[in-house]
Amino acid sequence: MVNLIKMDLRRLSKSLLFKVSLILVAALNILVGFFGPIVVNLIAQSMSNGQKTPDIVNKLSSSISDPFSIPIMFILLFMSVVVFTYADFSHGYVKNLAGQVNKRSSLIFSKFIVVGIHNLIFLAVGSASQVIGAYAGCAGGAKVEVDGLIGAALATLLIKWMLCMAISAILIFITSGVRNKTLASIVGFIIGTGALGLAYLGINTAIGQLFKQSSFSISDYMPDQLLSMVDVGSNIAVANAIIVAVVCTAIFLALAVKTFNSRDIK
Repeated sequence: MVNLIKMDLRRLSKSLLFKVSLILVAALNILVGFFGPIVVNLIAQSMSNGQKTPDIVNKLSSSISDPFSIPIMFILLFMSVVVFTYADFSHGYVKNLAGQVNKRSSLIFSKFIVVGIHNLIFLAVGSASQVIGAYAGCAGGAKVEVDGLIGAALATLLIKWMLCMAISAILIFITSGVRNKTLASIVGFIIGTGALGLAYLGINTAIGQLFKQSSFSISDYMPDQLLSMVDVGSNIAVANAIIVAVVCTAIFLALAVKTFNSRDIK
């Protein structure tokens, strides 16, 4: 297992998509942080009729807990997961690997562990560049407030990592269990855009009409929606996020192992 993890880490370190995606995330976060206050101030001044415009204040905790200034950056994370987890199939060396391990399931667990490191690096780079962007925005008139919620922000980021792992488990099931890169890419892209929120809205409406229950929201139990909802500092969706992340990861990782073990490797 250790050798497999080392090999997968080596593959990850050589992944061009992984490196380019990290650079894009960092660059976009810093650029948005720098130019955002400038644009906002220009718009505010044009609409203020000479009155003083309010200060733009960026809370440091928000910069840490929200690793991506543009939510659809999650597309880059999930596409990188898809490409990495399918690489051994696309290059054809998975058959040799399967013949050299005592348990074929080790290949899945190794991928999952390295994907965890992959996701942690993504979120860490995102948060770090968000903080840099917030301070860069001071040049455009913004201010950075070092509030007392740094610990809560880090806890929120950890839960978001868990949710990313749950979604990654779904993608690993599709790439390594079902062995369909196209389907995994579509699923990763759709989840990354947040477009499923519209589908959940329709489901909520249907359930509300069917069971006369207006308070139910399926979004409260979906990992992709919880990514944007969870907030430890405000105690929003924390328990839901943790339970959903653990359950979803366990189910789809088990499915990935079961389907991978039951199919011939060609």
